[in-house]
Amino acid sequence: MFELECNSASNVHIIVYERNGIFTLITCRSAQNLRLDNTSEQKELVVPQHFLDVFLEDLETVLMNQETVLKLFHISWEETGIYDANCVLCLEEILKARTSALAVNAFLFNRTTVSQGMSMIRYLNSEELNNLIFVYPLEPVSFEDFLEGFRSLKEGYRFILEIHVNTIARDDVMKINEFSSLSGIIDKLTINSKSLEGDCRAILSDKFDSEEDPFGWVITFKNPSLMKTPAKEKTPIICDVCEKSVRSVFGNPLLMKSILERLECFDIQRLRKVNRMVRECIDTVKPNPHIETYLISIMFADGSNLPRTDIELESGDRKEVLYLTLENQLYDSDQARKSLCPNDFEENLKHQKSCIGELTIGCGWPRELGEYVKVTNKEYPFKIGEILRRREHPLRTRKFSIGCSSQTEVMEILPAIDKEFLKSINILSPFDFKPEEEGIEELPFEVDQLSQTEQWKSAERLIFKYWDIATPIQEMNILHFAYLKVLVSNVSSQDVDYLQTNLLESSTFQKFKISFWQSAIDESIHQLIGEPYRNFSNLKKVWYFRMKNTDYYIHIVLDMRDVKNEEGDLKPKSIIFTRVANKGRFLKGPLRIC
Repeated sequence: MFELECNSASNVHIIVYERNGIFTLITCRSAQNLRLDNTSEQKELVVPQHFLDVFLEDLETVLMNQETVLKLFHISWEETGIYDANCVLCLEEILKARTSALAVNAFLFNRTTVSQGMSMIRYLNSEELNNLIFVYPLEPVSFEDFLEGFRSLKEGYRFILEIHVNTIARDDVMKINEFSSLSGIIDKLTINSKSLEGDCRAILSDKFDSEEDPFGWVITFKNPSLMKTPAKEKTPIICDVCEKSVRSVFGNPLLMKSILERLECFDIQRLRKVNRMVRECIDTVKPNPHIETYLISIMFADGSNLPRTDIELESGDRKEVLYLTLENQLYDSDQARKSLCPNDFEENLKHQKSCIGELTIGCGWPRELGEYVKVTNKEYPFKIGEILRRREHPLRTRKFSIGCSSQTEVMEILPAIDKEFLKSINILSPFDFKPEEEGIEELPFEVDQLSQTEQWKSAERLIFKYWDIATPIQEMNILHFAYLKVLVSNVSSQDVDYLQTNLLESSTFQKFKISFWQSAIDESIHQLIGEPYRNFSNLKKVWYFRMKNTDYYIHIVLDMRDVKNEEGDLKPKSIIFTRVANKGRFLKGPLRIC
């Protein structure tokens, strides 16, 4: 089996090639990483060729057409064999056939032979290659092959070298000592070994340091700054554009407007750092940052907040920012929690004019819940809501998702979103575990206030994952939604009649799935909506109701069976209402025409 993984700014595509008799089964998975509720798509294709030929053909297509710089090229073998060797030879031929050297920042070889890895380096762009990493090359590991490979490289290569091996013998140390002659190529050397044999430390050259850590031994250059040879000076670029001309552009709002219209958030923020004149000009122009999705997630652990921001632009470019707390750094945890992440949110979205695809605010609670966590959990929704309310115009987003514990937190943000553009509301749980297993009592989630907001009333889709809604169904104001998926405390026969009667009159309704733990549905449901079209031992019932003056039906499935999930826990019961088209379906049994 071979696997090809291509990681772009906005997505990860994984293509797996497996033997399927005389054919090849190709499986492609596309996984979106920017959502809290990640979804993945999988496609399969059977090709009448040998799986190695199919893999190499696709690999050649990718590498021959790659023009931009690769951040990482990772080759890994699970086991060695003829297929691996053939693949390496073909990969070398592909790199050799390119019209220009492949530009790669970091190249990682995992469980290849040393000679296999070294044979490819010469076909890489020397100006872009910064890191070479060999992880457990196939044994016996030849440090002589490393030396010969590096000495044969043409002038211009300069990189950080990292080697991981299981053990270093006396003969290996003798070769490692010769690495000091490669200081013109290797900026920094790190050799990690699980063990050192015999008197290896005693014969190690004084140009190296060796120390033991919990994972084994680490050998590095001693005083690496003294080992370096001067880098080759680049020819200076002569520019005849004077400073006055530059100022006439970057200080002119009319000229800058035409430039900024072609830039997005990350480039705009980089441009702001040039000087005060540029910042003032950008603030005057107020360029649209063209943000597509904005995610803020906060985990609460060990009494601290760990905020993370993930931004994707309309072009597909993506950036992740982690707000970590480190000792002796400029910001302490309280400042990072209260200022940095919300301030960046305000700065990045301050001039957003176009409608973003999704705004997600995720707050996570750890297992060790305390009063600090419960209070802190509400700080971020409050700060984000405060920022949104300061905007000149409400933020436009098609989807709003939030991980929270009460409607109070949602109410901080939802009313500040433009109701004309909001289509989907997703309420998620902040827990990454089952609260009841930790003896934590979940508070009922009310929606009496949320259901009265203009945003709730105008949205088309409502998803309530994991939370048990305590507000009665007939008080939730949900009849206008096209799609609905919620978990409620209780459903009665009267609730079913209420939904069936009103949804028959709805022009927007498509599908409702209502899950519930407690049921007050009894035989009175038959008097209210009629006998079911199908009845499976009173545990699962099906109804069809034709919508008046249309060719559509409402299909109702009431499922009262005891069904367990993979962990052996009972799943909630459910009732599903679905709008279905009449495609010549011949319906027998009780059918209600409305």
